[in-house]
Amino acid sequence: MPRARLPLRDVTGNGLWVLLVFAVALASADNFADPDLWMHILAGRLILAGHIPPMADPFSYSTAGMAWRDHEWLAQAALALSYDLLGVLGLKLLKVFCVTVVMAPLAVGISQTAAETGRYRRLVLIVIAMLLVEPMQFRPQLFTFAMLSAEMAILAAEIYRAKGPLWVLVPMFALWVNLHGGYAAGLGALGVATIVVALQSWYRPELRSKAMRLAIVTVGCGLASLLNPFGLGAFKTVMHSVSDPLIRQLVVEWRSVPQALAYQWQFGPKVAIVIGVAPLLLFVWFIGLAVWTPDLEDAPMIAIALVFIGAGIYQARNVSLAIIAMAIPLAHHTALAFSHGDERLPESTRSTSVLMAAMALLLVIVGGTFSTRLQTWDEMPLGVVSFMNSNHLRGNILNQLEWGEYLAWHEPDSRIFIDGRSETVYSDRVMLEYAKFYYGLSGGDKLLNAYPHDFVLIIPRSEAYKTMLSETGWRLIYRDKISALFGRRAESRKNAGKTDGSYEIGRPGILRHDERS
Repeated sequence: MPRARLPLRDVTGNGLWVLLVFAVALASADNFADPDLWMHILAGRLILAGHIPPMADPFSYSTAGMAWRDHEWLAQAALALSYDLLGVLGLKLLKVFCVTVVMAPLAVGISQTAAETGRYRRLVLIVIAMLLVEPMQFRPQLFTFAMLSAEMAILAAEIYRAKGPLWVLVPMFALWVNLHGGYAAGLGALGVATIVVALQSWYRPELRSKAMRLAIVTVGCGLASLLNPFGLGAFKTVMHSVSDPLIRQLVVEWRSVPQALAYQWQFGPKVAIVIGVAPLLLFVWFIGLAVWTPDLEDAPMIAIALVFIGAGIYQARNVSLAIIAMAIPLAHHTALAFSHGDERLPESTRSTSVLMAAMALLLVIVGGTFSTRLQTWDEMPLGVVSFMNSNHLRGNILNQLEWGEYLAWHEPDSRIFIDGRSETVYSDRVMLEYAKFYYGLSGGDKLLNAYPHDFVLIIPRSEAYKTMLSETGWRLIYRDKISALFGRRAESRKNAGKTDGSYEIGRPGILRHDERS
């Protein structure tokens, strides 16, 4: 039976606001810059200057005038505006805002379940915040996390209570589609909920109106998602990203969780445990609870969580979405499993609230929320950038994929070959050529004469590095433990291939920032 609505004071009172502040501070505590950040700010500046998403890529010489389906354009504009107004502090404040929008709806959604009061609500929120620390980086995904959390809270009101404000989802999707491609996951969640409720309505006629409302809203959200500069092209880009096996070979977060774990284990078990093992254990715990305490009332929420868990195991980048999707039903079934009848567990005492507030303040300070600097979690080619600047080396750089955005920011007078935008800019042919070169596969060396490269910048432990050492037309001009830079010998320049398009050095209109990190 639907439960009575909670008054607002039960959602915000009794120390829950302190818990929410602590959860936000915890999830915001990790302030490391993903390499993609540099490109997001550069693209955002283009958008703010032209007021429209760029339709052709100005950063790479391998794109040959190809279209750029920049479906994250609105998020990039927000990142660029935040940075240009307040610098690094602006980025961190934007992140805190997004994290707040993630945690607050989850707290409200949990309050719609059997975990209305007591320690289970606190426990689940803190666990979820801990698991979201690493994914909460300065990327457009922040907006998907926030939107998905709001969607799950609205669905929780619809499923656990009599009725939720489903109509809010339609304008929300019109915004979401211009922020990040994760809107497709949100549409999938709506579709799953609609199907499950429709199946339930076969033996429970009173659910037919709910199934109809969900179906109408799902169609409305699908139509709203067409309100973007690329129309159906935005959806095609997302689907291509999910299905392309080549991307999973080049980008770790697109691989399955077992594959990503095996890769991360090279850098130490701590990283692998935080990123992969802990979420997997929570998935198992959630499934076990759902089996132990079956509740047909929340079958749609369980179904959504299971679909997202499957997607998370299939591709590691979806793990965070699975954590958000299962947070509310996790709290519900935890309360069903461990509470006894109508017994209410004690709420936060004043001392507990004070302790949480103090810990939140400590996290803000230790996490560097108000610091004006950012660190990267991966090693960047600082040495080679300094070497190129001090020697005034400019040109086309065949670069390590993970460094593309960093080089576009720190070497504005050069052009890159490839970067993490992958499928939104680069053709399958370009990515396949790069993959063959990087992994030292047959024919990979042909890439060196297929484009007008001036430099090759690669990690020394790669197969591509071995290929470059054997190439007589190139010479090693710089090396450290992170990177190796090769320059084309003058006599080999006449053999450099050409592709359609202009390769003039320099990009008028791109602002160069003097800050180095």
